[in-house]
Amino acid sequence: MIIANASQTSDLTLDSRELYYLADLLGADCLDCMENPFRGYLQEEMAESREDVRESLIAKGVINKEVEGTAISQEMFSSLAALLFSDKACWMKYKTGTQLFEQFLHITDERVVTLERLHDDPSLHRVDEIGGVSKACEVMAGKLKWNLHTPGELPALLLSRRQFEDIVQHLDELELDEILSELAKVSDDQEGIIALAKCMKSSVSQGDLRFYARQGESWERQSAQFINNHHMNWLIRSSSREDEDWLIATPTPSEKFQEMLQHWFQHPSEHTQANRN
Repeated sequence: MIIANASQTSDLTLDSRELYYLADLLGADCLDCMENPFRGYLQEEMAESREDVRESLIAKGVINKEVEGTAISQEMFSSLAALLFSDKACWMKYKTGTQLFEQFLHITDERVVTLERLHDDPSLHRVDEIGGVSKACEVMAGKLKWNLHTPGELPALLLSRRQFEDIVQHLDELELDEILSELAKVSDDQEGIIALAKCMKSSVSQGDLRFYARQGESWERQSAQFINNHHMNWLIRSSSREDEDWLIATPTPSEKFQEMLQHWFQHPSEHTQANRN
C-alpha cells in the first residue's frame, strides 16, 4: 500500500463493506474481534466481492488505481488509522427535537474522527475529522444542545432506575403532575424533582452515551444518559446490574460536561478503575 500526497475531500461517505475492506487493507484486525464496539456499530459485514468494493472506493477517490499498488491519500490514511487503531471510543445515540442521530467517535491523543450514520440509509456513514480532544468536547456539547444555564446549587437526585426508565418510556403520555408524583415516591427533594420533571417534559435533546477503552484484549464500557432543555442539563448514571436499582441524576453545566468528556478521553483507565470500586 502507498501513502500518496493527493488531496482528499473532507465530505466522504463510506458504507460498512468499504470500512471492512479498508480495515483489511491497512492490516487492522479490529473488526475481527467480536468485543470491538466498532464492529457492533457497523450493521453489515463484507458480503460483496472485494473487487466490487474496491471499484466503489476508487469511484469515491479513496484509493487511486492509477498508482502501481494501492494508493491512499495521506489525509485519508490519518483518518482511517484513527478509526481502526484507536483504543478509545464513544458511541452516541440521541434525539434533538424530532431528529434521531447516531455517531461513533474514535479518539487518539492527537485527533478525534467521527462516523455519523446517515438517517436516510443506516448502512452509510459520513467520515469527519473533528480535530483535537478539546475541540471534540466542545463540538459534542453543541450537538447535544448542552446549554449554559444549569444552576450549580441543585444537588444530585438519587432515584430508582427501573422507575425512571418506565417514566421515560411513557413520557409522551404523562402529564407533568404525574411525573412529579412518580418521582416523589423515591425522593423528597421537591425542588430537584420539579426541575427534573420540567426538563423531561420540555427537553430539546436526550440520549445515551457509551464510553469504551481497550484493556488488553477486551474493552471496558461505561454508560451515561442525558436530558437537556433550554434551562437545565441533567447527566444520568445508573447501575448496569440487574440486582441493583439505583440511578443518579446530576445537574451538569456545559463547562463541567466538557471537562468530564476531556478527562475521560484522555484518562479512561481512571474512570474504569473508579467504576469498579
